[in-house]
Amino acid sequence: MSRDINYDVILQALEQLSSLVKENQNELKELRLAIESNTNEMKELRLNVESNTSELKDSSHKELMERIDSVEENLSEKIRKVDAKVTILSNELLETKADVLRLQQAR
Repeated sequence: MSRDINYDVILQALEQLSSLVKENQNELKELRLAIESNTNEMKELRLNVESNTSELKDSSHKELMERIDSVEENLSEKIRKVDAKVTILSNELLETKADVLRLQQAR
């Protein structure tokens, strides 16, 4: 009977870990999509600037470039934060997988 309880506990733990892994995977996908979106937004801004550059006066061009640089810095910072979150979630996912393996090996 003790063995049955241990198997039930292990099974429940595996199900919980599996659920956590799925949640982490979904979060990783969402973060990757956010990074791709930010990257595309940066590319679009760069293209808009390049297409309008020839039409702008030097002073307007300088102000616009400063604004773009500022936007680019902000987006880069956001990407760094998202990247840090992805790294954390990846580490958590690896730890969860390791825990699942340990539980499976303990059987």
